[in-house]
Amino acid sequence: MSEFTGVDPHRVRLLANKLSDLADTLAREAPNIRKLFSEWDGTINQTLLTQQVAQVHDDARDMAKRADEALNLLHGPRFVDPNDPHKDWINIPWDVSKINVSYEAQQEAQNLKQALDNPKDPTSRQTIAEIAQSLADHQDDPAYLQAFMANNGMDQAARAARVLHQQDGTHDGVVLSKESEGIVAEFGQGVQAATSLAQAGKITLPPDCVDKLTKPDGGDMWSVGMLFKYGPDGDKWDPHVLSAVGGAMLDWRQKNPMRPDHVKGDGLYSPGGYVEDDNGNYWYKSLGLNVDYRTDGTSDVKDTNIAAIDANDPSLALMQRLSQNADASRLVLTGKDGANHAAALVSDKWATPGQPSFDDAKFPAAVIRLATLDRKDHAKESAEAAANVINAGAAEYAKEKNKDNYDKSQYPVNKGITQTLSTVFQAYVTDFADSTGTTSKQDAYAQDGQIVVGRQNAQDFLSEIMQNGDEAGNVIQSINAQISLQARQPLDNADVARHLRDLGELRGEVFRAGKQVNLDAAALTDAEHTKALLWFNIISSGMASVPAPEDSALRPWVQAAIWAGIPYADSMFSTNNAANAEANSQGPKFDDAAAMSVPLAEGLIRAGKIQPPPNHPEWADGNITFRKNTKDLDDFNWWWAHKVKGADNDLPDQTLDDMWNSYKRSAD
Repeated sequence: MSEFTGVDPHRVRLLANKLSDLADTLAREAPNIRKLFSEWDGTINQTLLTQQVAQVHDDARDMAKRADEALNLLHGPRFVDPNDPHKDWINIPWDVSKINVSYEAQQEAQNLKQALDNPKDPTSRQTIAEIAQSLADHQDDPAYLQAFMANNGMDQAARAARVLHQQDGTHDGVVLSKESEGIVAEFGQGVQAATSLAQAGKITLPPDCVDKLTKPDGGDMWSVGMLFKYGPDGDKWDPHVLSAVGGAMLDWRQKNPMRPDHVKGDGLYSPGGYVEDDNGNYWYKSLGLNVDYRTDGTSDVKDTNIAAIDANDPSLALMQRLSQNADASRLVLTGKDGANHAAALVSDKWATPGQPSFDDAKFPAAVIRLATLDRKDHAKESAEAAANVINAGAAEYAKEKNKDNYDKSQYPVNKGITQTLSTVFQAYVTDFADSTGTTSKQDAYAQDGQIVVGRQNAQDFLSEIMQNGDEAGNVIQSINAQISLQARQPLDNADVARHLRDLGELRGEVFRAGKQVNLDAAALTDAEHTKALLWFNIISSGMASVPAPEDSALRPWVQAAIWAGIPYADSMFSTNNAANAEANSQGPKFDDAAAMSVPLAEGLIRAGKIQPPPNHPEWADGNITFRKNTKDLDDFNWWWAHKVKGADNDLPDQTLDDMWNSYKRSAD
């Protein structure tokens, strides 16, 4: 294009945006258009449509870069001859390859700083928005991104959300307008692109560039968090950058009060509501979110603001992004800071007092799962992360067991976190079993893709889980699953016999851990029975199986069956033991006859080593259930004692007795 044409830079931007919308629409609808033409036996060459989609996309990209250059030159300083009749003209090359993008980026970084430093200037917001769009337009342009960041671009991007909030104000709990959210999203795209290219060695950033995200000026982690909240999904970020910012956010969270307390009213003089410590450095106060019921404001405003606090929590934003990136999740839970980050993730503070419906634990729980459960392709890193989580969980129980009633009312047992810790136990149940007899006070540690856990640490970790009574059944059934799996192996094999003894001892440790959280024998029986059919479905279908690492020292047939959210199905077991038993009953009643032998019998039946009793053909598939108000349990005990143990069936009675004795020794 050689002819000259005069245009307004802002109209060029509008044209670029319209072309971008057209490109998106064509890309979205092209498959449907091709499908319809095929159905109608159309004669149009459909390859032209594909070519046009690509061409419009290229045109939109190029027009956006012309608009960026035009607006940059419009706002930037210019030196012209005052006598030049064309002194107000600016030449924009049609060929975008002739635009000096490095100079453009340098100018835009400087203009952005000027606009952010002067938020009340009438042109500030428009300049911020235009440069954010330019940054997003150039996310595939290494030269531009390097120049932008070299001119303190990261400093400006890291504080953009704060300035936009100052311009917006807070209205009905909204701290950023929709327009501001879009602007922050574009800054997030640029930051993600620049840091990813730098990690890939394609551009060079200033040495302290990422520090602007982990140690921002004024400690403004909220503004940093918004880059991630509205920016690209977690799988788009470089794992090292995402884990660095995620770890810094967890450190910040541990040092700051995240939520106010919630007190009940007395029904007469005080309505109750949220209260804040007069000396508390609450992060959300700077956003204009007031929730203290003792200050002015209606209850509706307080409800709106507490929801806004949850929605704008920067640590939740980072945990969401981490939960979308397995490599970053493993990095944040390993290395020199992994233990500290694990402590932050297992905390009971992932909740909002007075708001049980807020699912604050969803994303931190997902981070723990991602970091710990890949025992096949990332065995060593996953084991290291799991060891840190186990130690943190045990330490958390040491804190939580001393809670008074007020503390419990603010932060009751966090079911989302305890459920996730239960999943970790289930994934490493064989490691826990192999660790029985390890030094009592020893912290968990990772070794060649496996973990070793000291007895006291294991007991406290299990107690932390079983504070959530619903998880006690999954803990027990995960051990039962292993017993059933081992029963399919040759029981005269020394390794199999040892592992069964270890599993018996581990069940004893579970019993002791249950007593620490006031789950007596009857309550544990109920928990076990409630999950029985669920775990039968897991084992029989092979779902949610986590194989041991291929190069581990574990026997190749060892695997952990894991509950992974399979829909609950009602058990046929009687589950009213707790109501019928004395709380102070002596001895491990829930294991005195059937508990250890049932999973053994199920495995033996599934392996074809024994046959069920003739009067119970329904047990032939290896699902042994005890119906309510029947003699099924008595039938099982008689059959096990007289037809299985001691019978001529090649089952070593000593192995079975050793397993039972290991349980009793550990439980007492």
